[in-house]
Amino acid sequence: MLKKGTIIRVQTRTKEDVFGDVLWEITETGLQAPEAHRKGEKDGVECVMLGGTGPSARKGYVVMDSEDAIRRNIVEGITEIIPSEKCDEVLAYYDDKAKDGTPRRVGGTGCMEIG
Repeated sequence: MLKKGTIIRVQTRTKEDVFGDVLWEITETGLQAPEAHRKGEKDGVECVMLGGTGPSARKGYVVMDSEDAIRRNIVEGITEIIPSEKCDEVLAYYDDKAKDGTPRRVGGTGCMEIG
């Protein structure tokens, strides 16, 4: 299903609220699934964050996930696949959101950034 170079947008959520979204590029596929209960499954993917909104957005952050989990998130409406030609447009939108004057946390530092 997912290929190297696929771009996905994922809503970042708390228990009851959506507070931003991030854009990821899949950089590796066919890896060991990261879920402990799925030993031997080879649908793991490596993703690099391209940008986003909210306190969890940190360009260059790398995570491991599985196609199985991503597929479930697509069905739930949390994740969507973005055509690669729209990637720059979406990233520009995120940059505009960062400059709107709304304070936002700088990932992992405890500092607030004022756009």
